[in-house]
Amino acid sequence: MGIKKKLLRIKRSLTFRGICHILAMNMPHDRLSILFYRLRGAKIGHNVGLGAHVFMEESRPELITIEDNVHIGPNVMILTHDSSRHCINPEEPVKFGRVRIKRNAYIGAGAIILPGVTIGEYAIVGAGAVVTKDVPPRSVAVGVPARVIKRLVIPSSGEEK
Repeated sequence: MGIKKKLLRIKRSLTFRGICHILAMNMPHDRLSILFYRLRGAKIGHNVGLGAHVFMEESRPELITIEDNVHIGPNVMILTHDSSRHCINPEEPVKFGRVRIKRNAYIGAGAIILPGVTIGEYAIVGAGAVVTKDVPPRSVAVGVPARVIKRLVIPSSGEEK
């Protein structure tokens, strides 16, 4: 077996992914956390800020995409699977869904992002919100479950196409 295949096998192993998960959640600096989350398969853009103890899905991190200039507060949970119905009825499949956080979004402390949700560009998710549905671009969503309470007017900087 070649060296590339061995490295790929290690990277995909549950032990390696578990160690990266623990390290990512407990790093004192967000750059190190981002490195370990990327090693686990999450797609994370440039200039992303992660607060302490951000939890990104342990079983399917490859379903998470965080674009450039996103800031995520401490203790945020980003989930890509829901097994609640499967636990009650084993014939029900486990639900998986991609989570996308678009550029320049802000996620407040303690928010929970559920599977299949997209947070739009320049959107704000309030602290403690539970996001069960997509948050449109340039809006503020708060509460449990999160609902849009305000639309934002953001001046164009000439970068958008």
